Amino acid sequence: MKILTSTHLAGRFLLVPVLFLSATSSRAAAVVDDAELARRFVAGLAAVVETPQRQTLHAEQASHQLATTEGQRIRLPQTPALCTLGPEQSLYDSVMPAVVVVGSIYKCGNCSDWHLGGMASGWLLAGEGLVVSNHHVFGEDEKHCFGVMTADGRVFAIESILAADKAGDAVIFRIDTRGEQLPALALGSPANCGAAVTIISHPAGRFYSLTTGVVSRYHRQPPEHGKAKVGQQSTALRRPVWMSVTADYAVGSSGGPVFDETGAVVGMVSRTYSSQADRHHRRFGNLGNQMVFKDCVSLDTLLGLIETPL
Repeated sequence: MKILTSTHLAGRFLLVPVLFLSATSSRAAAVVDDAELARRFVAGLAAVVETPQRQTLHAEQASHQLATTEGQRIRLPQTPALCTLGPEQSLYDSVMPAVVVVGSIYKCGNCSDWHLGGMASGWLLAGEGLVVSNHHVFGEDEKHCFGVMTADGRVFAIESILAADKAGDAVIFRIDTRGEQLPALALGSPANCGAAVTIISHPAGRFYSLTTGVVSRYHRQPPEHGKAKVGQQSTALRRPVWMSVTADYAVGSSGGPVFDETGAVVGMVSRTYSSQADRHHRRFGNLGNQMVFKDCVSLDTLLGLIETPL
């Protein structure tokens, strides 16, 4: 997740541990075991990296593919979303199988062990292995290798990035499902201001956390880098629509899906923006507590990555 201030809109990628899910009975709530899933993620992705037949995306490849797929669109396969909200099943239990952990491992050079790198959130758009997350999630050191883990602790290699939108902070990539059809989520319709929303993500190492709120507003950010030169296109100057929400999230939530009341995706976690007064805004210094705005990738941006919107 990107964390921004009123004078410097900058973000950093999350460096946190992970989880494992279990239940004591068919009616009991899923129990998240962060340490166990962290272990499974590192071990599982290390096995992928060290198996020649199952290579996964590393940071240098990711940087190149983000550039070459900027502005591209994908065509979704004609398969149904497998996560549906049943009459006797909660939204959390219904959609959790399609919410994933996107993370990396690396070797420090001082030992032979693999170490846990950055961890973020993501979600399955198609059962064939199409995953959506934030563009900034792949901004890691070149030593890092990326992978995806599902809620049951299975780790999958990332094959390639298919479509990217740097200004809108969104990316679609493909994982190697090893021929398995995975649970996926449906895209919904734009949520109105005031509409209830739910986020499931991995904030600050508290994996598969659910928070709720409402849509606060839709907006465009002011241009950050001045005017483009004549005849030159700049993705930094493109001004996508952002959706602000009141549901809580934190570092580790990047790429987490935002759901409407039916369990359909209407946005995706991206960044926060603080109104805290600083030396450039002294006239606001007597206004008391700061306010944190939570900006999410809008459905408009997500649909812009799809050739034939649903």
